[in-house]
This record gives sequence, structure tokens and C-alpha cells, in this order.
Amino acid sequence: MFDSYKRVLSNLPEYSHNIFRKGYFTWLLKQLQGWSKISYAIVLVNLILQCYILVTTLMGNPTETLMWASIFGFFGSNLAVLCVCGISNRSAINGWAGLLSAFFIIASAAIAHNWANVVEQLIYAIFLDLFCILDPKWANDIHAESFKSWFDWIKYTAFFALAWAVIYLIFSLTNDPNLFWDSLTLALALTGSLLELNLKKEQYIPWVLGNVTAICLWFYSMKQGTASPALFITYMIFFVNSLTGMKWWYQEAEELNK
Repeated sequence: MFDSYKRVLSNLPEYSHNIFRKGYFTWLLKQLQGWSKISYAIVLVNLILQCYILVTTLMGNPTETLMWASIFGFFGSNLAVLCVCGISNRSAINGWAGLLSAFFIIASAAIAHNWANVVEQLIYAIFLDLFCILDPKWANDIHAESFKSWFDWIKYTAFFALAWAVIYLIFSLTNDPNLFWDSLTLALALTGSLLELNLKKEQYIPWVLGNVTAICLWFYSMKQGTASPALFITYMIFFVNSLTGMKWWYQEAEELNK
């Protein structure tokens, strides 16, 4: 279950040199090619919506807090959508897009006091994005895999339950007003990240559930007036992308298993 982490950490010097090899950034930009029309449409629709939200927010004489939350949210949202669409299309661009989006979303989430989302993005950046950037399997051998037996279901379900219990315990020591949902969102994020790094099609189960909980959290922050609608819209788009990504990953896994 943790073989991908072990492989990357054991070969870190070699894998690190591969990142900035000659022609690396040209190769990286080519990872944006060959996507489905649906994915390109999702990226474009999100960009248009985010531009509209940012312009209308800035024209409405927002507070300085909301202004910066909107600006950070704009960049974070567009990069995040690029990241998840990259995952759906098995594209190596997802690592860098995810890492950059994490920086902006963390800034916006901190302004909105959405601490669960801050921790979630840190988890994505450290335990998913960096490893996707470094791991050759996410650069040269991206293909959907399936659980091999019922034991895989038990392992990942146990991991999710343990993660939720630990996060819930830690967050209970704070004044988190959304203890249940925040801890659930983070546990789903951890489980989805682990499944994604291992190229499992089942990753979309926690992704879809996590999208739903994140939508609820950002809607709550938005209603309080501490968050821009940008990231709320983004998680709605994540949900649509997760449904389409799930279809494609499951289809590919079934074809490979024939």
C-alpha cells in the first residue's frame, strides 16, 4: 500500500535529477495535449466563471480580506481544476498544477478560517503532488489499476477509519466548529491521495465523497461572508470532473483486465 512512497524515497537523488532534465518543461507542456473534449470544456468553463466572480467581487468594493481571498482563490481554483482534469486524463501535469494550486488555496482558506482545507491542501502537496512529480510511474507508466482482492478493500478502509479517528481526535483539541465534517474531509483526502498515487481506479470513491463534504464546508464559509464563491464553484466543478474521471478510469481498468 505504501510501496510508491518507499520507491520514491529510496531513489530520491535519481528521481530528483529527472525533474529538471533537458527538455523537461517542453515535455510537461505537452502533457496538456490529447485530453478529452469534456476536460477542456471543464477547464474553460471554470476559467470563465472564475473571471466573472473575481471581476464582480473586485468591483463591489470588497473588504481587504475578501479582496485577497478572491485573488488567491482565483489562481488556486484554476490551477486546481487543471490538476484534477490532468488526473482524469492520466496526465503528469497534475503534480505541478496541484502543488501550485495548493499554495493559493491555502492562502485563501486561511483567510476564510477554513483550517481543514488548509491541512487538506498541505496533505495534497506533501503526500501527493510532490510524489506524483517525482515518481516515474506518474510520468511514463500511467495506467488505471484495480484492487486485486477483497483484502485491498479492507486495507484501505482500515486506513480511512484510522485516519479519521486520529484527525478527529486532534481536531477535538481545537475550537473547530465543524469537527465532524472537517475530520471526515481530511480522512477522505488522505485515502484518495494514497489510492491515486498507487494508480487505483477506486480513488474516485473518496474523491467524490470528499468533493461533497468540501462543497458543504465552503458553502458554510461563503454564507458567513469570510470566503469568495470561487472555491465553492471550484469544488462543484471538481464533483463533475470526479464523476467523468471515475468513468474513464474504470473503463480503462476493465479493458486492461480483459
